[in-house]
Amino acid sequence: MRAFAALFGLILGLGLGLLYAYVIDPVDVADTTLASLRVEYKAEMTQLIADAYAADGDLERARARLTALAQGDPAQSVAALAQRLAASGAEPSRVQALAQLALALGAPPALLPSTGSPTALPSSTPTPTLEPTSTAIPTATPIPLPTRPPSPTPPGLFQLATTETFCLTAPQPLLQVIAQDAVGNGVPGVEVIVEWPGGQDRFFTGLKPELGLGYGDFAMEPNLDYTVRLTSDPAAEYPVRPEPCTDPNGRQTATTIRLIFRQP
Repeated sequence: MRAFAALFGLILGLGLGLLYAYVIDPVDVADTTLASLRVEYKAEMTQLIADAYAADGDLERARARLTALAQGDPAQSVAALAQRLAASGAEPSRVQALAQLALALGAPPALLPSTGSPTALPSSTPTPTLEPTSTAIPTATPIPLPTRPPSPTPPGLFQLATTETFCLTAPQPLLQVIAQDAVGNGVPGVEVIVEWPGGQDRFFTGLKPELGLGYGDFAMEPNLDYTVRLTSDPAAEYPVRPEPCTDPNGRQTATTIRLIFRQP
């Protein structure tokens, strides 16, 4: 009789528990979306999307998946992740997959890091070495400002504040552009136009945050005339020409030209 009562109590308790869990107070299951993922999970999803694109080549499917992540412009978000992973020393194959997808989405080659693979990224955008060697000879070289009549600078525009040249042991000349606000803080997302006889390219500041939020660069060819403009003020042109430097030992090295723009 006691065993029967115990069994009856167990069955009754189980039944009441199921009634409460499924009828009286069921668990609410809320739908979620990719856009609600945390930043680090979105980065992992972006990597998976790039890996999938490398395998199947379905660009529209990759674009739709990136749009669902709600990270802004898909090309820029993928390019920015490629830059961050390259700077952190991630596996080249991961960076290359992201770079290939960013290029297919329309990202300018200048926005992408070099992975050492000629088929994935242009060889004209190596990651620079900012620290001068012991033979570096920093010198200031004035660059003429545009000759158009001076006019008040509207809010959001930039003025050329400083021009510097450095003799560095780098494989090729490098143009560095740094955009700053009025108090010297880096400003990301500033679009820079570089033109030379027969060619043009563009890049943005802020895609190499480990070098500064307002930092951007472009690999140049020696002894070639370039014109630098900002899209915020395209009428203002800044000519540069990377001529080889000679160190104290008589060796010729590449020239790095740094233009610092600042908001008034």
